[in-house]
Amino acid sequence: MKITVTKYPKPVLSPGIFSGNLAAPDALWAYHPVVIKRGLRYFMVYTGKSIGLGIKHHTLIATSDNLNDWKKEERVVLPAGKEGEWDSDFTAHGFVFEEGKTFSMLYDGSRVGDWQEEIGLAQSGDLRFWAKHTKNPVFRVGTSRWEKRHVSRCSIFKRQGEYHLYYAGHDGERERIGLATGKTLTSIAKRLPEPVLDVGGRGAWDEKSISDPRVIQWRGEYLMFYSGIDGKGIERTGVATSPDLIHWRKYADNPILDVTGGGWDSISASRAFPFVENNRITLFYSGRKKYFYGIGMAGVAIV
Repeated sequence: MKITVTKYPKPVLSPGIFSGNLAAPDALWAYHPVVIKRGLRYFMVYTGKSIGLGIKHHTLIATSDNLNDWKKEERVVLPAGKEGEWDSDFTAHGFVFEEGKTFSMLYDGSRVGDWQEEIGLAQSGDLRFWAKHTKNPVFRVGTSRWEKRHVSRCSIFKRQGEYHLYYAGHDGERERIGLATGKTLTSIAKRLPEPVLDVGGRGAWDEKSISDPRVIQWRGEYLMFYSGIDGKGIERTGVATSPDLIHWRKYADNPILDVTGGGWDSISASRAFPFVENNRITLFYSGRKKYFYGIGMAGVAIV
């Protein structure tokens, strides 16, 4: 298998500060995209970071008719919880998928004053208005050493009636990718005791941390797109393959999506979402230069 990725030269979505909107919920960061098609329109659910003290993350939406030109809807679609609730500080990093006429979002939240990210569920009929599940958070930190601090940045792959939840487990120092399964979105509890994908060796492009797993089925095997961080803090995107959704092997020529020296994505080209349409894969990814994140596009060819 040979994977070739071709970037579009400019971001398709930029932080609000670049257009002079200092009060925007994505004034500093627009990143962590998920793209889904509804009818003839495309919807991008993404995370914004506003100006101010603290994490200041918000769940936002943009729409497009062609994947290239996006219009932001200037409002938070999934507000943080009320005082004392588990997601009272922020909601972020939503992963959205469709089942029947319902859209589900698995998202990260944390309580004010206690930064411990866990995973909640919200559902919608139109992608604009979301109702949080009463059993939130539906997936909590585990007891294993490698996931004792946070569980976050997840995705879902459903096979034969069983949900496979891939997530980043954080031990307080680094992240690794874990797997849990269940028959419903509120009963995902069967965890594997160890990560299904671990950080790379000393000097590797993903030696410091890995996260943001995104799994698709492609021509008879499963592909996981994931983020890796090296020892200098540079963020890139790699791929792993699996025959069974449990045992994963990293692609030999990782990273498939690298940063561009001097470009708008010179520090980060990561947190990528593979959008599949008409037998083509398009990556929507988070690019960073200096302090600002934007969202870019890249075409993927696999032979």
